[in-house]
Amino acid sequence: MVALTAVVVAGLGSLTLASPRATASAADPYNPGESVLRITGPAKVAGSQLATLTLSWTTEDGQPVAGGSVALQRRESDGSWTTVATLTTDATGTATRQVQSVGPSTWRAIGAAFTTTDGEDVAGVTSEPFALAGNPQGRPVRLPAHAPEPRRLPPQPPAVGAGANPVVTRIPDVVWQRMDGISWHPGCPVGRAGLRLLQINYWDFSGYRRRGELIAATGAIGRMGRALAAMYARHYPLRSLRPIDYFGYSRRTHGGNDYAAMAADDTSAFDCRWVDGKPGVLSPHALGYSIDINTFENPYDSVAGAVPDSWWLSRSAPRIAWRSANAPLVRLLRRYGLVWTYRRTDPQHFDLR
Repeated sequence: MVALTAVVVAGLGSLTLASPRATASAADPYNPGESVLRITGPAKVAGSQLATLTLSWTTEDGQPVAGGSVALQRRESDGSWTTVATLTTDATGTATRQVQSVGPSTWRAIGAAFTTTDGEDVAGVTSEPFALAGNPQGRPVRLPAHAPEPRRLPPQPPAVGAGANPVVTRIPDVVWQRMDGISWHPGCPVGRAGLRLLQINYWDFSGYRRRGELIAATGAIGRMGRALAAMYARHYPLRSLRPIDYFGYSRRTHGGNDYAAMAADDTSAFDCRWVDGKPGVLSPHALGYSIDINTFENPYDSVAGAVPDSWWLSRSAPRIAWRSANAPLVRLLRRYGLVWTYRRTDPQHFDLR
């Protein structure tokens, strides 16, 4: 039997998720005031659409637990649990919440112990985990056999709006506070007024739409945004799209930690740092006109060896790793003025000319 769940998305009308409903529950038959807390919802949700989870709390004999406080939690990649919402059950002992799940996710509900209005004590209870399977809208990357994995990062937020949906703004205070002393410091050739923040949707390696951020020079951000939008339209994926300051400061290069960013396969642009191995010599990234793309699969072949990993040095892969000026992605970016400056020596690096 298939249950249909209608979900209303602001500005988009309603959509119907047709899928079998699964159930997770927990009960303790030995506790006074014992109860059962269940989560029900669609077994699968497409892309980054909303799914409705229903929390049902009853006593052992099936009576509804009304007015109970229930925390709905999502399991993170490190195994910890994050409370997404705290809900109150209605007269039927139920509460509902729409959640957005990019990729597979696991949920649980925790009911807090309390006393009902008629004086009955209800013990606290935790539901069994509920798995919400994902159904990507894009094309997942198929990595070559034995390909090494980069450092895993928490997934970025779901995409916002249709298509790439690029939005350019001045640097907000909260972003500047993160940058100051890491990717920017006194003496840099460009200041806050000469930089812009780009927020844009991208396809991740699993085929899901996510929302990333890029910081570049005012005169470069528009063309970089159009280039990334073109990549989105053609389903060229990114593993991560975070400003370099996310990875902290590097004394080695006197700027954002480019080595940590490459180890995590991040794509970024502005970083007021030195060229590796040349203290005092500013990298092209310090001007905000350069961008590094899919840095783990396109390693930098330095004099000290390949960074961050040598496995990819002599290998290529469709959509994610390029080793030729005639590679489709290299030709695509060239249309937007992004030049593959150092070629196979530093295939991740592109400069606006």
